[in-house]
Amino acid sequence: MSGSVLILAGVGAVALFVGVLVAIAPGADSMLHSRLRHLEALVPLGPQEEQQQRPPRDLVQQVRRGVQALVGARFERTDRGNRLADRLARADLRVRPTEWIIISSGFAVLVAAAAGLRFGTLVATFPGLLVGYVAAQLFLRQRISKRSKAFMKQLSPTILQISSSMKAGYTFAQAVDLVAKNTPAPMGSELARVTREVQLGLPMNEALNRMVRRNDSDDLRLMAIAVQIQSQVGGNLAQILDTIEFTVRERVRIKGEIKALTGQARASGWVLIALPFAMTGILEMIAPAYFGPMFSNPIGMVLLGTSGLMVLMGYGFIRKIVNIQV
Repeated sequence: MSGSVLILAGVGAVALFVGVLVAIAPGADSMLHSRLRHLEALVPLGPQEEQQQRPPRDLVQQVRRGVQALVGARFERTDRGNRLADRLARADLRVRPTEWIIISSGFAVLVAAAAGLRFGTLVATFPGLLVGYVAAQLFLRQRISKRSKAFMKQLSPTILQISSSMKAGYTFAQAVDLVAKNTPAPMGSELARVTREVQLGLPMNEALNRMVRRNDSDDLRLMAIAVQIQSQVGGNLAQILDTIEFTVRERVRIKGEIKALTGQARASGWVLIALPFAMTGILEMIAPAYFGPMFSNPIGMVLLGTSGLMVLMGYGFIRKIVNIQV
């Protein structure tokens, strides 16, 4: 049994290492290399110059290309791959969907192997896989939530700056470019991306729709719809943006009041989910003989799993009650 668990741990470690390796490696087709290939097509280089100009093909790039050739190209063109790419963009994780799958899968396998070694049974690897998968998803969700809060905090001042710039005589595209240069991330990087896409020939409406899809914000969608309608029927866009900014600011204020009023219920949910696990750890440290049968006996493991599931369900119900839509 221990041999199987060690093999499982080795597979997880290799998958995690390969995923991190291909994620942190620089892209194979950089702008400089693309220009060099274009110049080489126009003016053929000599053997010595060609050897000097050709980018090195190290092991990391070969591994990255191999991974993309095996699973990346086909998966990333599917709807599921596009949705995962949008979630990674909202989380500000600069990895490809296939790289994230490899990293999260390797982490889940490592957690499963650790659970199998800790409890001495291969059955424990299956809950370990579930725990590792859930932990990776929670990490991604936490990154998305953190970046979304920072984005929404900057949205109202950004709309006001764009409106003020348009009142000063700038066009909407020029105002977006100006605000992007003077706004920190994440709003500044998103607006800079919109500006680059427009400069590359993408219509402004499509660039804004891409921005909305990356950030999944109803308030930003409202601004994009207003810009699209104004481009079709005309009107005073600066005045419309002022109205949208007021609506967004009031919505943020009301959400803050609701968060303050529901703080006790949210704290109760955190206590509900943390207290059983804290008590389990304390009893395992101060009285291992008393609490040991819960880990060694199959009935005890079933009871632990059932109670953990019920705790998570209770926390989910509390979150559903206090999650008031504005």
